[in-house]
Amino acid sequence: MEPILDASLVAQSINYHGQQLQKTWESERGEEDLAKIGVGTLDFAVYQSRHKHLTFQDRGKRLKLHQFIAKEANMLFDSSVLEETPTSSSLGTDSTTPEDNLYALMPPFETFLNVDKSARLRHFFDNVKTGELIIGAVINRTASGMMLKVLCTAGPTSRYVADINVKAFLPVANIIPAVDKKNVSRNYLMNDTVCCEVLEVIPDTDKMVCGMKGVTRGPDDPPPKPPLGLLSTDDFPLVYNTNHTIHKK
Repeated sequence: MEPILDASLVAQSINYHGQQLQKTWESERGEEDLAKIGVGTLDFAVYQSRHKHLTFQDRGKRLKLHQFIAKEANMLFDSSVLEETPTSSSLGTDSTTPEDNLYALMPPFETFLNVDKSARLRHFFDNVKTGELIIGAVINRTASGMMLKVLCTAGPTSRYVADINVKAFLPVANIIPAVDKKNVSRNYLMNDTVCCEVLEVIPDTDKMVCGMKGVTRGPDDPPPKPPLGLLSTDDFPLVYNTNHTIHKK
């Protein structure tokens, strides 16, 4: 039995790609197919706004893309895929989250470019937000707290920053006890890796204050991933591990 296609997604795709995709679709699947799916009146306003940026040289590539969409429509627009998408509430604490399971993790854009490190440092401090998770290595311990070298950010906007000398201060009042992955309590040591939340950013001075107590999270927010506190390298984001391997070569 053929799958039921999601009419709204089909319409969205055709409205984006324009009448050329509509013609390709009808040629591949029949002139009555869109009506059979339930696609109503099409509005090509989005395509018209893009049209001036499309080049004639890329016309062949666009045609191949349209042919692919039409031929693989049963897979691309299958409504059952949306119905089966897991939600965070349906997943147990040990389950893979949707963010890790449903799409490929792309490395940051600067991975593909030779961007000046000072420009990357400025961009980092202009964009890092309070509450964002960072992973850092302990490079100094004093009575007032610990200084961290930030290795990367964690979460949906993971960034590799181990090579641009980002520092963060972790005040002693914001430190939680260190517990290793064997559930054994110990003191924090030099070069330990920790996960913290950003508490304050001062872009003009390239300074950042962080903590481990989860004060920026609301009562209904899911537990931070990775968890705050002492961190095993096994819990590092894939983006960091991949970039770290590249930079060592």
